[in-house]
Amino acid sequence: MTKRALDDIFSNDPLGLLDVSPGKGCKQSSESIYVGMYEEIRSFVKEHGREPRATAPGIAEAQLGTRLEQLMHNEEAKRILGPFDVELGILSQPEKTAASDGPGSKSTSNVPSMDKSTAKQEEPTWDDILSSELLNDDDPIFNVSERLKGTKSQSTNEYQARRTPCSDFDVFKRIFESIQRDLDTGIRKTSKIEGIAEISKGQAFIVGGLIAYVADIGEKYEHRKGHHNARIRVIFSNGMESDLLLRSFGASLYKDKAARAISGAVEGPLFGQNLEAPRAEKTGIVYVLKSNSELPQIKNKRDILHKIGVTAGTTKTRITNAAKDPTYLLADVEVVAEFTLYGLNPKAVERLLHTFFDGARAGIEIKGRFGQAVKPREWFFIPLTVIGEALSLLEQGKLQDYQYDAHAAQLVLSN
Repeated sequence: MTKRALDDIFSNDPLGLLDVSPGKGCKQSSESIYVGMYEEIRSFVKEHGREPRATAPGIAEAQLGTRLEQLMHNEEAKRILGPFDVELGILSQPEKTAASDGPGSKSTSNVPSMDKSTAKQEEPTWDDILSSELLNDDDPIFNVSERLKGTKSQSTNEYQARRTPCSDFDVFKRIFESIQRDLDTGIRKTSKIEGIAEISKGQAFIVGGLIAYVADIGEKYEHRKGHHNARIRVIFSNGMESDLLLRSFGASLYKDKAARAISGAVEGPLFGQNLEAPRAEKTGIVYVLKSNSELPQIKNKRDILHKIGVTAGTTKTRITNAAKDPTYLLADVEVVAEFTLYGLNPKAVERLLHTFFDGARAGIEIKGRFGQAVKPREWFFIPLTVIGEALSLLEQGKLQDYQYDAHAAQLVLSN
């Protein structure tokens, strides 16, 4: 029987058995490989303060240098690794020639020079291609087994977690309603995400047009030298959830140019006096004052007459020279309560509280230092305990369900 050439086999395939499309998992496997290769290169750069050279005498550095050249010439790899390369910018540098490695370096190009007489060559056959040295799989660059084994390495399934319906979404529904309400009223703000975002439990983001709430972060482990990762649970405002990796979620936030970080942690103390390890940045203080004025209209109602204010600084600084300021009724004041704000807009919180207690506004009129009539607007006839209850409801996102009954001096459910 005559031996058939490869050209005959490929050209005579009536059933299309050789027409095989690559599986869907190819791209994901490539992404995992690219990330692993880049992490090794980045560790080398941070340790030695320079990039690895393919022409280095050491085998380990030469291998890393070769892999770096492969990544720099691969547009798909550069696109995937963009979020990871923000810090060092290794792949964003202009491509280097081998001459840049230093004096005496040899050219990395293996393309022979050609004159006009040899420019036109015969096209290679399938036998030539399959016997080419380019398909030599002994090169260490193709050895990825160390990156793919183990339960804590970034596998294909870990890189792209699927979204599934959230079975206990009713538990989180109130959180999303509170976040949206705070965004609408200006209590919470959004900010552009620069680089890979720092993510902690209780944070919220806008990504893909949805609000994403970080409900839980699992135990962290060392993914690569000096880098940690963890499995996290993210709930989305459309009722879906995902159990993706911390670094993968950070990369997705970076890739989405419209993604935004929402200020203030949703979980944990929103108001309070315990400043140990706050979940969000301190943004201000709600202070409650009592006046020491001797005016009868003020002195006789001192137990229920309170000034509610908000400051981004300190209360002590704010009330300096109160006795000379009509805002403080031209008298010294006593601080009877303080509540710390975390990640919230102080001005928006102040407007919200003043609007809520508007029916109890004191409407006191006094004469200013120069005899003019002054009506300070931040004083209210409200018991201190009721103010504390209102702040607690605001923390829970339930204040909108209540109103203040000035006659009964208590909070009641709205109709």
